[in-house]
Amino acid sequence: MIPSELSRESSLPLHLQLLDDLRQQIITGVLKAHERLPSEWELVSTLGISRATVQRAWQAAQQEALIYRVPGKGTFVGERRAKTATQSVVALIVPDFRGSTSPRTLSGAERVLRKQGYSVRVASTEYSEDEEDRILQQMVKDSICGCILWAVKGSPQTRYISKLGGEMPIVLIDRPMPGLKLPCVTSNNYVGAMQAMQHLIDFGHRRIAFVARPHMELWTVSERARAYQDAMRATGKEPLPPVLIGDEKELSSFNAYLNSDDHSLKPLVDLLSQPKRPTAIFAVNDWMAIRVLRAAKYAGLRVPEDLSLVGFDNLDVVDYLTPPLTTIAQNVELMGAEAARRLLTLLDGESSEDVLTLLPTRLIVRQSTAPKR
Repeated sequence: MIPSELSRESSLPLHLQLLDDLRQQIITGVLKAHERLPSEWELVSTLGISRATVQRAWQAAQQEALIYRVPGKGTFVGERRAKTATQSVVALIVPDFRGSTSPRTLSGAERVLRKQGYSVRVASTEYSEDEEDRILQQMVKDSICGCILWAVKGSPQTRYISKLGGEMPIVLIDRPMPGLKLPCVTSNNYVGAMQAMQHLIDFGHRRIAFVARPHMELWTVSERARAYQDAMRATGKEPLPPVLIGDEKELSSFNAYLNSDDHSLKPLVDLLSQPKRPTAIFAVNDWMAIRVLRAAKYAGLRVPEDLSLVGFDNLDVVDYLTPPLTTIAQNVELMGAEAARRLLTLLDGESSEDVLTLLPTRLIVRQSTAPKR
């Protein structure tokens, strides 16, 4: 069997995709022990890849004893021992299950892992370092074979993850952890923020504010802030100080943004009430953009007639706001899938070629932005 479509858009090299397809077909029983495989040239012709790619995949497959060669006769499926129960379980750990981001990320990861014969164990840290430590300790105790982790905000030095070493392969999603050299799959936050800023600049806006929670040390936030600053300076304008709304504790989206009291909006309402107020705002994420809409209403401003607004994430809800929100879309399902693929390479003994995998973002233009008056 073997031939299946390989993706050139994936960050996973083609030879590893081919190896994954071979492994999946063996695990699921599509390919039987001692069954003859297509020749290298047949795969080159069918898949449109180079012979060197096939040879790299087959070399790795031989090292795993997935295949064996008989000179003059061809390549055949080897006999492979079944995994034990815990050797086929991967942990997926996220901050919470609210909203659509975490479930979609988990869906992308689970789909890839399931195809490779792995089952998943899902857990939520509820944004607690202690809970993250407890879950990771339990996963190690249960001999879980690997983990995809959306880490809690904070320094890793005092946390259990810094003591894991090589006990369990870990791939991070969304945010790297400073000081830990673990593979991480995330969006290209800098480029995405540049897309948002360029959209506002193209509309003639020059007095643009950046609004966030006091989480500037988070890599995702700092990358978006860095792009904001670079884009402003490229127009010849100095960036405004970031407007920070809320407290420093990391909370679920619903608690941090929807259930917050309006008193925390006062710094932004005051800024929007000034004679030389911003004409546009880049919000650190879509939840913050929803709070900006409320602050604009308190300041007596209309969006987008008086104030243009761009968010980041493309959450399901933003298409139903008044007005619908212009935002930067992240492909969180792809993020989960790429993290799963990266973890599979670690489980197969491959070293991580890139510590940080950056996925593309996309500007979605809706009705919350307009040319500057």
